[in-house]
Amino acid sequence: MKTPNLLRTVQPFIAVIAVIATAMVLVVAIYFTLLDLAWIAFLTGILFAGLISVVTRATRAEFVAASSVARLAVLEDNMVQTTRRADKLQALLARADAALQFADEMQPAMVAYIDDQGVYRYHNRAFGRWLDLPAHRIDGHHLREALGRLVYSQIEPDVVRALAGETVRYLRTHKMSDGSGVRVNAQLLPVLGPRGKPSGFFAVLSDASEIARPGGPDDPAVSGAAMPESPAAKAAREDQAQFNASVAEEATGMHDARARILAAIKRNEFLLFCQSIVPLDPASGESTHYEILIRLQEEENNMISPGAFFPLAEENGLLPDLDRWVVADLLARASTLRQKGTVPGKEFFFINIAAATLCDADFPDYVVHQLNKHDCPAEMLCFEIAATDLRSHRGDVDQFVRNIKLAGCRVALSGFGRDRVSINVLKDLPLDFLKIDGSVILQLQRDPVNLSKVVAICRIAKTIGITTIAEMVEDGATMSKLRKIGVPYAQGFGISPPRPLSELT
Repeated sequence: MKTPNLLRTVQPFIAVIAVIATAMVLVVAIYFTLLDLAWIAFLTGILFAGLISVVTRATRAEFVAASSVARLAVLEDNMVQTTRRADKLQALLARADAALQFADEMQPAMVAYIDDQGVYRYHNRAFGRWLDLPAHRIDGHHLREALGRLVYSQIEPDVVRALAGETVRYLRTHKMSDGSGVRVNAQLLPVLGPRGKPSGFFAVLSDASEIARPGGPDDPAVSGAAMPESPAAKAAREDQAQFNASVAEEATGMHDARARILAAIKRNEFLLFCQSIVPLDPASGESTHYEILIRLQEEENNMISPGAFFPLAEENGLLPDLDRWVVADLLARASTLRQKGTVPGKEFFFINIAAATLCDADFPDYVVHQLNKHDCPAEMLCFEIAATDLRSHRGDVDQFVRNIKLAGCRVALSGFGRDRVSINVLKDLPLDFLKIDGSVILQLQRDPVNLSKVVAICRIAKTIGITTIAEMVEDGATMSKLRKIGVPYAQGFGISPPRPLSELT
């Protein structure tokens, strides 16, 4: 390796010496040949060729040197960028370590992380003590193995919903293998991976009551009926909500949550995703519609799931502001799509409405203003109300539905069938769509009770004149069964995972 390098070093000097020697020979030849033109021409040509060779080598050397300098500059810039990323990563790791230590050592609530295969990857000490299992019997094991088949069968629909990207909250009594019951307050927070697909979820749990014997008519683990919330349970739920917000704050780094979310709204740092709602009968001629989902974009194009920032937005009273941003941004994009001809006009968009927005009397007027501003038809918007919000805010829901229908928009009720909701609600509210809850659809193939429930819901809705949509459809067999029952629409990861709304263009 040293010899070629030496040759490359001395080559320019050899060329210069050769040119000088040729010039001296030319002078001597002119002197001794008495100005013989043939010799002079010959030697002049050799001298000229030598000069060209030297100039060429010098130019090439200069070019190589310039290229090397440019490459060094690029490498230096890359090194600076790598150093900055490493510093950011180190800061994130330090913050993550602090949050992990906070959750592991200082909090009495139970925290665990489950990956997209349903396997435990992390749990804190309180969680291990609650299960009364050593760490090696939890981490690396599936939920079914760690919890047991009985408990897992009770939470399986909630797990599937969380792995589908939905934030799940419940207050429920679990039947244990020894026949006892444990009242659990739980929140399942999805974690988003590349392109917004859930890569797992955090489970935040707390024991909300004393151990009791199940079996009474009011026990939801047995009967499925909702239990009246006692003052102690209410206090536990409020404490859990405060802790969940604290965990979300630690996980996202939003130590000034209100300012951070308001800044994100102002700078359009939220991203709209959509999930297709498809007609199950191809011959119906109906169009595919879309449910609008929201993500928060962070540094390095990472995204924070709604489960992480929604509790913070709710805690700071910002959900109505966020819903307004969704309406404004969606209509601006829809207007562009309509101008391009991408959306023919039969499609429309489902927007989930927060409970706080239902209580905002000015929201319908804001929607009308945005529709006029972007010259979009009102019927392209369908506002989706959760069945749980209907029970707790019935008066506000009635007023909201009345005003939003007067504006010309559509209304859907989601999560129907999960809990007990009076059929009279369907007759009293002028609904356009009824979404059958995913926990019912997931058990459709193996649970005849859920199958009967879907059949009854579909028949009643059809009689009233409401179109049904099946949520969380995961496979073709479920689609075929729904098609036979007569459910017109379906959505879920088995049909289409969420994707950026910008891909519709």
